[in-house]
Amino acid sequence: MLLSSLLPISVFLLTCLTTLFVVRKSAQANSNTPTSIEKPQASSPAVARFLFRAGVLVDANTEALRLCSEIPTSRFDWEALHKVLSTKFPDFPSTQGAAQDRDLTVLKSCNPNDASTITLDQWNDVARVTIAPDGAPDSARRTAILQAMFQAPNPIWKVTSKGTVTWRNSAYKSLGATLGFCADTQHLFDTSSIKPGEPPQKFKLSSLDGTRTHWFNVTAVRAGKDTMYYATEADAEVSAQDARRSFVQTFSKTFAQLSTGLAIFDQNRKLILFNPALTELTGLSADFLSNQCDLFSFFDQLREHHVAPLRNTHAAWHVQNEEMLQQAKNGTYNETWSLPTGVTYKVSGRPHPDGALVILIEDITAAISVTRRFRSELEQMHGVLDVVDQSLIVVSPTGQIRLHNKAYRDLWKSDPDNCFADYTFNDALKHWEADCLPSPVWDKLKGRVLSTSDRSSWSETVAKKSGEEITLEVSPVAGGVTLLRFCESHTAEIALTATQ
Repeated sequence: MLLSSLLPISVFLLTCLTTLFVVRKSAQANSNTPTSIEKPQASSPAVARFLFRAGVLVDANTEALRLCSEIPTSRFDWEALHKVLSTKFPDFPSTQGAAQDRDLTVLKSCNPNDASTITLDQWNDVARVTIAPDGAPDSARRTAILQAMFQAPNPIWKVTSKGTVTWRNSAYKSLGATLGFCADTQHLFDTSSIKPGEPPQKFKLSSLDGTRTHWFNVTAVRAGKDTMYYATEADAEVSAQDARRSFVQTFSKTFAQLSTGLAIFDQNRKLILFNPALTELTGLSADFLSNQCDLFSFFDQLREHHVAPLRNTHAAWHVQNEEMLQQAKNGTYNETWSLPTGVTYKVSGRPHPDGALVILIEDITAAISVTRRFRSELEQMHGVLDVVDQSLIVVSPTGQIRLHNKAYRDLWKSDPDNCFADYTFNDALKHWEADCLPSPVWDKLKGRVLSTSDRSSWSETVAKKSGEEITLEVSPVAGGVTLLRFCESHTAEIALTATQ
């Protein structure tokens, strides 16, 4: 009786197990999943997101609604959220409102063991509150990066491959508002000419009314299929370049009238500035000089144009250039180039600020000709005076010996030209007094020769220790110059005559 009652139940259970086995086998055969049961992956911590408008909650996700249900209040608004969050986040604002066009703030929990964060993104009367619990560091890091980019002081924006601006930071929008543009609809920068990986390019932005102008250096960086652009202000850089350009122009105009050739080389020894006189003196073309030739090419061209003195070999010429460069750095380079054409150049090198170098080329042919002519005339005058039998000497107003003749050198056994130091009237006077007997004539002569008031002619007789009597004749000459003549009276020895 018992077996007959259990038999239907056993058949039912066997039928169920068989059906379950068949269904399971069929599912395994029609899927790519392994036969073993895998543990489900741990889900990431839930993030609560709220959307408020004018302090009223208008939208929330599931986790945010769960948080709302835990708060015993009839109306969940900004004040209610502040009461809940202020215990862990004391800096959470009690009222909704942005301090600027868009305000992005990241708050961290005051508990050092709690890594949860709140991201508060506000604009106009809208606020988006995102609560990332502990265990979501990636979200917090992305939020911090977004905050850093949005609040960066320089304009940053993203452009798609089709040229559409999809994101702008606060500095970009503020710049557009300052210049009178609508930054949400108008492009401030035409970045079609700059590609990612290229050096930064300068862009000029002017306000719509034309009263303000700003310069920026813009760099493009690839961001997936899009491009990020970063702009840094370059007003100071452009102003410095304009000031330098203006200075160079003024400098060029100032030295354009100089007759001295001027060549300025920078710290890399490239020619950065020259004046027209340089081309006139050297014969070098303006095209060659304008191509920023280096220092050695410059001197090589001078040598090719027969402006610089020739050396035996090209190597010797370069050795001299190296020596010249070192002397110019010290400010001691100074040479006179006498060319076969009869032209004479004075070439000097001077150091310049910031490691630059200045080469000056001056035509001194006329001065050299005058000097040579003066020397020739002076030699002729010496020759004429040497023929005169009387002993002559010419003294300048300052007491310098200008001229003397052979008779003077024979009489006094003295040659002022061969003295190591400058031979003056006082030196000659001491020599005369030493060779003559004592006489008041010498004091009188000293007072009259160097005097500018009494310029009358006079003569006196003095006696040498050797016995000769000499007549001294003093004759003023134009320009304060004094001519002294020593005439021998007779050769009898005074001491011997006195004895007889």
